[in-house]
Amino acid sequence: MNYIIFWVIICIVALLIDIITSSFFFAGFTIGGIAALIAQILGYPILNQWMIFSLVSVAAVAFEFLWLRTKLTGTIPKTLKMEDKYIGSKITLDEDVDTTGRAKIKGIYWTVQNVGDPIKKGEKAEIVKISGNKMVIKK
Repeated sequence: MNYIIFWVIICIVALLIDIITSSFFFAGFTIGGIAALIAQILGYPILNQWMIFSLVSVAAVAFEFLWLRTKLTGTIPKTLKMEDKYIGSKITLDEDVDTTGRAKIKGIYWTVQNVGDPIKKGEKAEIVKISGNKMVIKK
């Protein structure tokens, strides 16, 4: 039995779905359909055509995913975690802090926990980590 029409329809449908959704996911099935169509033209049995379609489609989708991931990795800006934004920052204290106190950090009042020597009002401190909802600082 001749499956040329079947594989052409598979290719066209997969390509149309890919164009409509613009996700590049179904392009792999189009490539798999073309490979199965070539297998049909060469006279392979339908079971082999389905195996070729499956293997080529999976390989094409995997290749598309890896290629797309490498292309997008450098273009999407990295979102920093809170720790990355604050740790290492220097702040000036508005009040004396022996063990705990309050400090205004980037416009927000935080509870701070001092792990070093007592810090006087107006002195600088460094944020060393975030513990729960407290900024841990030291002189």
